[in-house]
Amino acid sequence: MRPPIAWPSMVTGERAAIAVFDEPPVLVEWFEEAAQAIAGRAEPCRIEHRLSEGDQGCWIVAEGTNAGALCVRIATTAETPERMAVIWTWLAVDARWRAYGFGGAAVPLVESAARSVGATVALVPLPPDNGVALYFWLRLGYTPLRSVDLRARDWPSGVARDALWMQRSLTSTEPPEDGAAADANDLAR
Repeated sequence: MRPPIAWPSMVTGERAAIAVFDEPPVLVEWFEEAAQAIAGRAEPCRIEHRLSEGDQGCWIVAEGTNAGALCVRIATTAETPERMAVIWTWLAVDARWRAYGFGGAAVPLVESAARSVGATVALVPLPPDNGVALYFWLRLGYTPLRSVDLRARDWPSGVARDALWMQRSLTSTEPPEDGAAADANDLAR
């Protein structure tokens, strides 16, 4: 059994915060619609079933409510096992809270937390036909990869083998263009 990610239980930015799940989430009313949005035209995988051993789930907290949720894991690639990566398993925002920038504001918070535990790159798998997700990640500075070589135990649950993978280096301290950044005091806890 791999240990959970050892990062702060709450990281706060200007527009949103991420808070680690206290316990695995049960079905939240908007999860079903969000699972379909994540899948694009593919068959959706229920979000609450996509938390695997070694995954870290977090709520996206905005304006005092859980506006979304996300799941990441720390892993290494088979070709460079000394290089740690944060892998986005999924990110979903309740339809009522979409287009306010809370999902985009959560991304640099997770990247900062991942950087604090030694990750040097962020990877995200996308369904090949989900253009909205592709645009979202491109806007945040992620670039497409030709392939990704993960060990079998690090392959995220519910992610198809034909997924489009994207990456962003975490070695730069420059935040994405939307300007969201984690509060350094939160990362020091």
